[in-house]
Amino acid sequence: MKRLGIFRLASQFLALIIFNLGFTHSLKTGVLCPGFYCYGCPWALFACPIGVVQTSNPFGSIHIGLFFYAIGLLGIFGLVLGRTWCGWVCPFGTVQDLVSKIRRKKDVVSLPSIPWMKYLSLVSILIVAWITAETLFCKVCPAGSLFGAIPNQFTSSADEFDIGTFFWVHLITLAVSLVLFVFIGRFWCRYLCPLGAIYGMFNRISIVKVKLDWDKCTNCEQCLEVCPTNLKKADDIGKSSDCIQCGKCVEACPTEAIRIVASVHS
Repeated sequence: MKRLGIFRLASQFLALIIFNLGFTHSLKTGVLCPGFYCYGCPWALFACPIGVVQTSNPFGSIHIGLFFYAIGLLGIFGLVLGRTWCGWVCPFGTVQDLVSKIRRKKDVVSLPSIPWMKYLSLVSILIVAWITAETLFCKVCPAGSLFGAIPNQFTSSADEFDIGTFFWVHLITLAVSLVLFVFIGRFWCRYLCPLGAIYGMFNRISIVKVKLDWDKCTNCEQCLEVCPTNLKKADDIGKSSDCIQCGKCVEACPTEAIRIVASVHS
């Protein structure tokens, strides 16, 4: 399984290419993106799932159908792959992996796992959006900074793109995020990602998942040593909402006790 990392890297970059196939208006599908990506990107093929859910409102008649469409499609994504999307497909996850290579240790700063933080982030984003009828999160989103605000600066004319307050806010949030990624592996995925919060609820029941066979496990904890989300217990592998199902533990396991499996059983 030592080549698994190569397949994963290829999957991440293939996803980035596919997500950017909407380089003309006729190619922009508007279908929800399975990864955390900005629909403000000039080449975006898909729509940002968090952006779409923000523009819907389950408590009103306007856009209620859009809300159930978004939640339903995200539910299908989650049921099939759980947070495998985060480890193998998500462009913003790929950015975090690349930035984290600057450091030599797994985490320069060790922070405790706080799984509920990403759920608080998700709920807060939706409440603010539904109260204000604005996609305010999109104006500060670091993925929007990298994939939307900055590319638009180079592809749009001065009349089309205005460098205003929120452009500088975007740059600040991106800069802060990149610094955090250097010191704390997959910081966004572990603590703040609203899409990761949704997919994390499906980790235990998804069809494709990382699974540990305790009969083969020797408790060497090599799997935990390479975990980019800093899981503390082997039992959390494939189950915790923080697990991004990246497969690094599969590569590290000397007894092949950890595998990526496809099963309808938990």
